[in-house]
Amino acid sequence: MEPAIVIKDLKKSFGDKKVLDGISLSIPKGTIFGLLGPNGAGKTTSLRILSCLIEPTSGEVTILGHQISKNKEEIRKKIGCVTESPGVYDKLSLLDNLEFFASCYQMPKAKRASRIEYLLRQFDLWDRRNDPAGRLSKGMKQKLSIVCAILHDPEVLFLDEVTANLDPVSTRKLKDLIREWAASGKTIIFCSHILAEIDELCHEFAIIKGQVIRLTTPQKFREEWTTYNVLLDVGADTHKSEQIIKAAEEVETYKRTEDQFHLRVANPKDSNPQLIKKLVAADITVNYIAPISVSLEDSYLSLLNQEKEAI
Repeated sequence: MEPAIVIKDLKKSFGDKKVLDGISLSIPKGTIFGLLGPNGAGKTTSLRILSCLIEPTSGEVTILGHQISKNKEEIRKKIGCVTESPGVYDKLSLLDNLEFFASCYQMPKAKRASRIEYLLRQFDLWDRRNDPAGRLSKGMKQKLSIVCAILHDPEVLFLDEVTANLDPVSTRKLKDLIREWAASGKTIIFCSHILAEIDELCHEFAIIKGQVIRLTTPQKFREEWTTYNVLLDVGADTHKSEQIIKAAEEVETYKRTEDQFHLRVANPKDSNPQLIKKLVAADITVNYIAPISVSLEDSYLSLLNQEKEAI
């Protein structure tokens, strides 16, 4: 798949403080790509470089075929950025804010009015269009910031804590829109401290701490940190069951707790039926067998703890 963003050996220092130390990534078009890391890991700095707001110390970034070092103006026409702190002008009305951003994006005047009305209605802000942005609640101001970022229909979106201050209904609606944008071919870089959002939305994600320490998918990452992936309940006959489980080639490892077994099997879809057949053939009642999965948050915290112990 053709990449939308290619980052090569990206480095950034502020004085003596090295924030980014050689980040390299290739992000395909039409994907929702997550960026994770602890505070100070370089996520916001990375987005500021990708958004053409600051210069890297070294390295190169290419967005939609344009190198940031050579074609910033062309890139700015094709990207949109939403930060945790809404970047709108409090004294201007919603309409004036959007007119200002439309002029910055050099949008044709003939298309502005219809596009602005469409987006304000989509985000339930049309009735407040003449109010100063400073009178909006935090959630409404965040929605206005999103509208400003997508006004010119960008091909690449950088979303940094974009659901901050949004109510549950608005959050759900925005997630649906993010999926629609990606399905239409847009590329989304999604930063969030809410790991459930990364798990729910992202096709792939990177964990960074100055460098990329892990590049994976939510499912693969959870599986990596799941010691046991199958729960088996066999009722009372645990001794006989344990002999079968111990001998079963499908089972890599296991632990027994009363009348249940926590198993690690290589391929549950294929292995579980075979294991059930062996147990039933031995006249053992299988009450249930079910998958075990840790959350992305638990997996992420386990990795960070491992990183701390390695230091």
